[in-house]
Amino acid sequence: MTHRLRHLWKRNSALTGVLITGTLLAICYGFALQLPFFFDDLPIMTWLRHNSLIDIWTGASESYYRPLAFTTYKIGQQFPQGMRQIILHGVSLILHWTSAILIMQIVRLCGKSPQQALLASILFIVFPFMYEAVPWVTAMPHPMVTNLALLATFGALKAEYGNKPGWWALSVLATTLAPFAHESGYVCAFIVGGIVIIQYGLRSRRRLILIALGSALNIGLILLRSVTPDVGAPGFEGLEDWVQNTFFFLHGLVYPVAPIIGWLAYHRGGHDFTLVAAATACLFGLLIWLACRNRDWRWAAGNLWWWLCASLPAAASLSYGRLYTSPRLYALASAGIVMLWAGIIVELGKVVRNMWGRRLVWTLLAGAIVAQNVAFIYRQRELFLSLNSTYQTVLEAAENENNVPLGFVNLPRGLGRMDKVYAMTHESTLFVPPYSNVAEFIEVNKEWRAADAVMYPPVLQATDITYDFQGKGIDWGQMRQFAIDHRTVWLTRYSDGRFDLRYVGRITPNAAPSPDEPLVWFEGDTIIESTSVQEIEEGHWAVTIIWLAPGPVQGKIFVHIRDAAQNLVAQADGPALGGMVPPWIWQSGDRIEDVRHIILPKDAGPYTVQVGLFHEDVRFPAFMNDARCPDDAAPVATLE
Repeated sequence: MTHRLRHLWKRNSALTGVLITGTLLAICYGFALQLPFFFDDLPIMTWLRHNSLIDIWTGASESYYRPLAFTTYKIGQQFPQGMRQIILHGVSLILHWTSAILIMQIVRLCGKSPQQALLASILFIVFPFMYEAVPWVTAMPHPMVTNLALLATFGALKAEYGNKPGWWALSVLATTLAPFAHESGYVCAFIVGGIVIIQYGLRSRRRLILIALGSALNIGLILLRSVTPDVGAPGFEGLEDWVQNTFFFLHGLVYPVAPIIGWLAYHRGGHDFTLVAAATACLFGLLIWLACRNRDWRWAAGNLWWWLCASLPAAASLSYGRLYTSPRLYALASAGIVMLWAGIIVELGKVVRNMWGRRLVWTLLAGAIVAQNVAFIYRQRELFLSLNSTYQTVLEAAENENNVPLGFVNLPRGLGRMDKVYAMTHESTLFVPPYSNVAEFIEVNKEWRAADAVMYPPVLQATDITYDFQGKGIDWGQMRQFAIDHRTVWLTRYSDGRFDLRYVGRITPNAAPSPDEPLVWFEGDTIIESTSVQEIEEGHWAVTIIWLAPGPVQGKIFVHIRDAAQNLVAQADGPALGGMVPPWIWQSGDRIEDVRHIILPKDAGPYTVQVGLFHEDVRFPAFMNDARCPDDAAPVATLE
């Protein structure tokens, strides 16, 4: 029976791997399908809208020459709004998934077991530094070039493994396309050539000719790039930071123990470079011991060669600061890294002679790495979803043309974490870059709408994760003018670990008094013209109060919610428009549409909304229908 199960597993291991990696991909990155275009998607999608496919292949966007990836975006733009985001995010997911399947096939072609092949593909799916590359559309060049390098390697190994030279055509084609996906694709031929030579040696003339052909094509494409209009010349600013850059990529190589390095660096004051160096020394010592034990140096050498070649383009061209904020640059190197660690785990298990002991070792080591990687991806997922929830409200607000021009206050530009897991990466998510704005975000994801965003410090709330807001900071007087200049004003607040973007009102200056009898009149001639209520969702009410100001009012506003027994159950006190426009900056003729958001128990009521003004401990006399209100608290609305 056991023999039959093993035979069945060997025959169906590829299908099993496809299903397992697909499920794991959905668990880790399925959320990407609900994301809009964000960050560099905004300027690139705008550029693509004004350029044809010919322009894409004969020129560059902001010196980036990635025509294969840009062509994919351009095709995606032909779909209706809403669908194009899902489709292009789906392409990134498919690229990541097919790369995992290719890794599984490459491991098998190198003569390793189905278990090792499956483990390598699983480790690739959950490789932690792909958390930017997969969910972000214009980071697609990274999974795309990784996919093409894996395809080229698969084709070459397939040709040599079964002596079927026709597979070299696939390898050469993928090698040629790789540089058109991303600049790091220029090393594709060297990755493939090194892997094949390490695996099969130099004895075949045909093999050497085809490797040389691929290398010549990649070198030729570098020359082509240099004469393409608007393409920036290759820079080597990374050479000045070669020490830091080396440790950055070593940090990725030892990624299974990198959370320990991060914890020691941030909580125990350890030096991250020293810790990375120590971990690397232990890794190479372990590799030498395993190579001597199983008499197989090719596996480790081939995967280290992949890691080294894949790391060189970014390490040589980018400063350490740019690497630190771009963990997606590990994407191409990740294939070699996960195949290396899959081999380490399997070989360590073989140290135990008992089969059940081996399985226990494999389960513990693989389970620990996969669990910590999935947990980390879910940490980053929370940042994406928190921003996405807020920016979906931005798009909903933009649907109604009557809301334009829109004004957004304290809209988070990006989120980051202070309690990092990995010492040498900036664990953050940006939705709108400094060189774009919320209006472009709306235009790219929906259609053109006039919109602005500002930061208003008086109502900022401390959070554990936010680190950047949209727009410049303004003061009290500028806030009043901002509320006048925009037809609707929306305020972001942080509570219970999440951001909520809510409509808080607007100001109309020099407004004529309403011909109707005012709802409430306060001593000093401040007027409440009318009120209205709306249940946004169960238990969440928006109470709109329309004020007419006689001028600056030296007082404060209170809004009390009382139940049928007159018990105070909730309050929404403070300045108008979510606390941003206090009465003392009102001007004569200002009509203030003041929206208060109130959360109430779901299964109780009715409730009475009472509104009033006070200065210090004295309330302004309040009148309704020529009668003074009890306690000078005007009952302006009922919530049921």
